[in-house]
Amino acid sequence: MCRGWRDQVEDGGGGGVAVPEVLTQPRERWVCWVPIRYVVVVLGLLGCMLDYLMRFGLSVAIIAMTNSTRPASQNFTPDHACPAAINGSDSYPVGAGDFAWTVKEQGIILGTFFWGYFFTKTIGGRISELMGARETMAVSIMVSGVLCLLTPTMAAIHPLALATLRFAMGIMQGPAFPSLYCVLARWAPPEKLATMTTIAFSGMSLGSVIAMGSSQWVVNHLGWQWVFWGAGILGLLWTPFWIYFVRNSPCSHPLMSRHEQELLAPNLAIKPKRNVPWSRLLRCWRFYPAILAEFASSWVANQTTNQGPSFLKAQVGFSMEEVSFVLTVGQTCCWVTAFTFGLLSDWLVQGIHLTKVNARRVIHLIAMVMVVVGLGSVVLAGCHKWVVSAMMMVTMMGSSATLSSFTLTPMDIAPNYAGTLSGMLGIGNIGGFLAPIIAAEIVTQTGGWEASMLVCGAVYFLAGVLFLVTVTAEVQEWNDYEELPDSDDVE
Repeated sequence: MCRGWRDQVEDGGGGGVAVPEVLTQPRERWVCWVPIRYVVVVLGLLGCMLDYLMRFGLSVAIIAMTNSTRPASQNFTPDHACPAAINGSDSYPVGAGDFAWTVKEQGIILGTFFWGYFFTKTIGGRISELMGARETMAVSIMVSGVLCLLTPTMAAIHPLALATLRFAMGIMQGPAFPSLYCVLARWAPPEKLATMTTIAFSGMSLGSVIAMGSSQWVVNHLGWQWVFWGAGILGLLWTPFWIYFVRNSPCSHPLMSRHEQELLAPNLAIKPKRNVPWSRLLRCWRFYPAILAEFASSWVANQTTNQGPSFLKAQVGFSMEEVSFVLTVGQTCCWVTAFTFGLLSDWLVQGIHLTKVNARRVIHLIAMVMVVVGLGSVVLAGCHKWVVSAMMMVTMMGSSATLSSFTLTPMDIAPNYAGTLSGMLGIGNIGGFLAPIIAAEIVTQTGGWEASMLVCGAVYFLAGVLFLVTVTAEVQEWNDYEELPDSDDVE
């Protein structure tokens, strides 16, 4: 992957770029023929994939782990159910596993992860800025890998032991994504920020696809334990590559070419800060619509991924195999669509010279149309199964566009505090907690999912309009504050 060559850096750099003194010292060293920023992005993608693989593997494996997995919601037949749902003979899969956990115990096991995750994601960005983004993400994935390996053991001890382990895993994974924001803020050239960010974070969809597509095969051929052992081993194998190839600051990387150093020289001004100007940050009202957009996006994700299977099976009449197909294909499309929107966003800025803020508006507007039209069409489609399937996929694909809109706000308005702001953006994940509670109440009161879908679409539309009106991509004056030395600089 790397080859040796004499890399002589001349004083003053080249091409009119003001190169810092640290980059102007002649030296002979090994450099990579693959640009290091590409390696960083690919490792970020794999890290996100493993994060989701370790997170959601239990959702599939628990069917094989238990001998009673029928949730109470599956006994409910909505008043507006289609004939296929009323007459269908396909039953919910019932496990014949090792554990006789009740439905309530299973709910606790599956839910405790997200309570720990919500807590540390909110403060995880600040942790990564103080401790080092590279180190924070490495510890997050590595410790999660260890906990994943221990999952079968904890399951054998007691369901509450497993729930405690899942809570700890949530705590450890919370800082992972905010720390990746910090890394990408300094490794992505400004004109490629959207592309590199969406590529890295598209690993979430890839992880979901692999978790849903491969977990059942692993259970059938290797045993449910290997769902956790396999993900844990992969997490531990990923960690040394991340530590070796990634640095918090591009200027400190020993394998970079002179050309890449000059390309990333403008990013050297982005540095973590010792103190956060909280009073100014909290008065930055233009950031709050991004939190609301995250709230709406979490709501949609819950409606399609978590509530979606119950809706498709209980109301429309899908078999479990058809439900799995819709969700797997939908997540695969999300993965591909994320790339497309990232490239489109950067092309809008570089190709037709839209301002950055207008590019964010265009992408989010497209997402709004896809999500709102998709959810509305699901309701109008009634019992036409494959129209419902197509519109569910459109909704999921539209939701993935947000990786190139409001999720870039932290890096747009305050790159020095990208970690802190991305953690605050995670407050919007409350939508993922409220959505199932509100959806359950609406379904119970109305006898179907139609109103729940429309409420979800309305929430996304209102939050989207507010974001479109208030969004800014201008770096805020409080971005420049007291500097915190890079952890790479003190190695």
